[in-house]
Amino acid sequence: MAAVKYLSRIATSLIYFISAAVLASDGVEDPTLALQARLLATDGIVANFTQQVTNAQGFVIEQASGTLHVAKPKFRWEVLDPFPQIILADGNQLEIYDPDLEQVTTKTLDGALDQAPLALLTQADLDLGGHFEVDLQAFENQRYILRPRSADALFERVELVFLGDKLLTLLIHDHSGQQTVIRFTQYQAGQVIQSELFELEYPPGTDIVRG
Repeated sequence: MAAVKYLSRIATSLIYFISAAVLASDGVEDPTLALQARLLATDGIVANFTQQVTNAQGFVIEQASGTLHVAKPKFRWEVLDPFPQIILADGNQLEIYDPDLEQVTTKTLDGALDQAPLALLTQADLDLGGHFEVDLQAFENQRYILRPRSADALFERVELVFLGDKLLTLLIHDHSGQQTVIRFTQYQAGQVIQSELFELEYPPGTDIVRG
């Protein structure tokens, strides 16, 4: 039972939840347009990830690691440790496969940016400014801070940290003070990803649960 609850929280964190310079008329970089152009131009993502969730007091309550593949609008999020799990989405449908539990949970994927931060990486059409206020902190890295305009958003803010063209970190801060930090390594974009990677054949006897 503990394993089921643990995996459910990992999936929930993920769901709520996954370069081009654009200049404004005064010659100052517009962070909203710059980030939108960067995200729209990025596809064919292959990366490893580590995910850590901390509570409001800063204590680590969850950890996981695995691989990410994105070919818009499809993505595959595969947890390798501590428990195997594969999450697939095609822009409309979400499938969460837990091999140890012999169970698949299917959900309708809400692609709204202020409800599912991962849609920032998977949507082929973005209206970033319509959903977020965007700030940029540019030092050695570029840290974009996105605050939802909607009062009904499921999180307080999202942060994306880039080094050059590479996405290093995705941070999700929720209203309770909980923080999800996803760090990417061996990040590559522009890769050709075979469509078969986004399809799974489940073993006989696998339970299908509608979430």
